[in-house]
Order: sequence, then C-alpha cells, then structure tokens
Amino acid sequence: EKGLAEDVADRIGEYVKLKGGVELIAKLRETPLSKNASAKAGMDDMELLFTYLKVFGVDQKMSLDMSLARGLDYYTGVIYEAVCEASAPPGFSTNPPVAGSGDPASNPPPPKQAKKAAAKPGEEEEIDESQVGVGSIAAGGRYDELVGMFAGAASGAGKKEKGIPCVGVSVGVERVFSILLAKMKEQEKAARSKETEVYVMSLGDGMLLERMSVVKKLWDAGIKTEFMYKAKPKPRAQFEYCDKEQIPYAVILGPDEWKEGLVRVKPQVGKDEAAGEGEKVELDKLAAWLKERM
Repeated sequence: EKGLAEDVADRIGEYVKLKGGVELIAKLRETPLSKNASAKAGMDDMELLFTYLKVFGVDQKMSLDMSLARGLDYYTGVIYEAVCEASAPPGFSTNPPVAGSGDPASNPPPPKQAKKAAAKPGEEEEIDESQVGVGSIAAGGRYDELVGMFAGAASGAGKKEKGIPCVGVSVGVERVFSILLAKMKEQEKAARSKETEVYVMSLGDGMLLERMSVVKKLWDAGIKTEFMYKAKPKPRAQFEYCDKEQIPYAVILGPDEWKEGLVRVKPQVGKDEAAGEGEKVELDKLAAWLKERM
C-alpha cells in the first residue's frame, strides 16, 4: 500500500517491536538504522532526554517504544504517551530489558497466545477483557512548525513563519474517570464530598423538634449527623439530599414509631426511597446500633 518492498517492511516490523530504556539506544546505534541521519538525530535526542530523566531519578519510569506514532504531519521531535498501572492491560511492562544483539531481527519473537475457538456464524468474537486496558491517559510531543504555520495563515502572507519551539500534552479526561470509577468499585467505596455518617429525616408532620433531639443524641455520641432545617420538609427532598451526598445511613422518624420510642434506620448509599423501609431500632440504643455498623 505504501510502495515498500516486502523485505523492507519486514525489517521495519522488527524495529517497531522494540522498547526499553537507554540501553535500547545503545543497541540501535549498532544497527544499520544508525547510518540514517534523521534516525541518528532521533537517537541523540533520546539519549539526551534519558540523561535528564536520570538526573531527576525517573528514568526507570520511562520507556522508549519504537512502535509509538502520532501526528506525522506536524510533530517534529519527541512524542510521548502516559500510561499508568490501571490503564494498561495485565502483564504490561513499561521498561523491559532489551534482548538480543545489535540487530533487532535477532530478538526472539514474543510467545504466541493460544488461539480461541472461532466464533460461530452470527456470533461476535469473544474479547479477552483481561488483556485490554484503556491505553494512554495523556499524550503529546514537540511541534515546532505548527504555530508558525497557523501564524502565517492568519497574517495572510501565505508563507510559513519561522519555527516557534512548542511542546504540548493533552489529558484523556474520560479515560482518567474510567480508571477512577474502576478504583472506586475495587474499594467498594464511593467518593463522597462530605464526612456525614447519618441523616435524620421525618415522615408526616415535620417533627422538627424530634429530629433536633435525635441529632443532638448522635452528636453527643460522636456520630457525624445532619438534618434538614425546614420545619416541614418533604420526604422526597430529604431522601434526594441523602442520596446526593451519599450519606451511609438514614434515620427515619414516623409519628407512630416515635410514640413507641422507636425509629427506622435504613442503609442509604446506592438506595432510593422505595428500596425497603429499614430496620426499627429503639431510640435509646440508636447510637450504639449505628456505631456497631459503621
């Protein structure tokens, strides 16, 4: 498709399999690639970069990946992508040792994965999700001529301005969020904006004084508690606030239970108003009951 001879394409294919640290640059200098002026300049740049990285003590966190390619039309130097442990598939290594001698063709090929059974007609091929990550979470590089190109077009001169040194990076916000969400699921704990542990609410006729007295009992017991300050708040508004702030427990006061010295306690994170009525607890034992479960 690109007009390359088959043997040339095969040789390029061997190079793009390589990745490693500064030791990879030393290996590349022993290959025919070092005779190419542009490739040699790239090796010099990468060697200098790894020198700087070593001074800052982060060279082992970086990897020279020969398969990486971005925006060939406007990038003029080093390009980079950021991959974190959570965004890479299992077994991914950022800086593996370089095997073989000077010729990349002498490196042993990676072990072949066992082939899965072919999908039946009409069925989609099964994907091994354990081998899939979200990929890089940030990427960028150097593009010295890009600003000059746009500056020339804006001036109407019709010619490219002198190169302006530029380096940039963009962050994949959706990928970062997907990693954070996965992390939250692993920890089985949603991110919360408040430390409130209990929300006291009422059904029926507001019961403001009763709610205040329960809140005072829980404060005295060292339990972080909130309630809605309105005299007669609507039940739905109270449930919605509790859900929005992801408060773990709702203590619900009802006229009938209150007369019997009881309240209802309902685990509220991830629940809604219709998800059960909660458990009846004696008011005098409420603080102890909550502390056992928090």
